[in-house]
Amino acid sequence: MNTLGSHPGAIVFRLSIMIILIAILTAVFFSYLEDTEKELERSSIMQTKRVIDSSLAVVFASYAVSGRLHELNDLHGANPFVFLEEFGILPPGYAGSLKTDPGSGTAPGWYYLEHRRVVVYKSRFIGSDSYYTVLLNYEDNNDSGFYEPNEDRFRNLVFVESKID
Repeated sequence: MNTLGSHPGAIVFRLSIMIILIAILTAVFFSYLEDTEKELERSSIMQTKRVIDSSLAVVFASYAVSGRLHELNDLHGANPFVFLEEFGILPPGYAGSLKTDPGSGTAPGWYYLEHRRVVVYKSRFIGSDSYYTVLLNYEDNNDSGFYEPNEDRFRNLVFVESKID
């Protein structure tokens, strides 16, 4: 009695099925790997943003304690990585300051663009760069256009996503 396993082409058939299954599993694995890389990069961006927001709160408190609230205007659009470096918590992804926009050959990471006064995160996996700026929010009671501690009401100092034209 002949069985399916005794057929001369059975080994080739089994081998082809195994190769097809391995190829499908590999494709699924790499699909999930790509999604995971993107999600990890998004998480890293949000973590750095939270660290910067926290450091800006500390900077505001230190300015308030030392009577330097009038200097808050200088922080609007400033490089927040300067503060992180002062506190010793500079993220490893900070690559430095640039005088021009990053080009295609620029390595992924965080950069401060001096000419725009914004921070850019040059993406490795997501595919699009994200721009952020330090924003000083206050109630301008005398419409001077500048924060004046005795006249205006401070709201917050935050690191927010910004649009670049």
